[in-house]
Amino acid sequence: MKNLYLRSCVALLCATSLVSCGGGSGSVLVGGTVTGLTKTGLTLTNNNGPELAIAPGTGGANVTFSFPQLIETDGNYNVQVKQQPSAAVCTPRVNTNVGKGTSNVGTVFVDCVTKTYALNANVTGLGSDSVILTNGGTNDLVVAANGTSTFPVQVADGAPYTVTVKKQPADKTCSVTNGAATMPSAAATIAVTCS
Repeated sequence: MKNLYLRSCVALLCATSLVSCGGGSGSVLVGGTVTGLTKTGLTLTNNNGPELAIAPGTGGANVTFSFPQLIETDGNYNVQVKQQPSAAVCTPRVNTNVGKGTSNVGTVFVDCVTKTYALNANVTGLGSDSVILTNGGTNDLVVAANGTSTFPVQVADGAPYTVTVKKQPADKTCSVTNGAATMPSAAATIAVTCS
């Protein structure tokens, strides 16, 4: 009799543990879509349960996900970011990440934004006229004096940049050193020498 009582207690404890971790005998699937993810390292949780790793989509394409742990019908779900990806910030979209699972849920959205950093140009030898630099042909920077200047549009972590001279000054010829590279996880500075 004592042995039977002990077995019942152990079974009840195991069942309680499974439910609290999201591993109960539920029938409702919880999932959704991650947008803008280009970096690795993102993990999500539902109801503080086991972590779900999310890999970035090819070329930044949206990624669909679903938690393997089902919830009970009419059970609550609460999807949160457990770990942020490297060089990006992901945020659950308000009013989609929490609710009650009356049927399978596929409308949870997590939006990710890759961090951006300043691209600088250190110009030397410039005379009385200005030089116009461009990153990729659209992000232009007018430099009227020697020193360090910053392009108006920052560059995303890991994205390529290509800085060239768009318009030379009237009295000098300027050249760019190491103008083509990949943006590091920090500000970058290229050198421009005029003579």
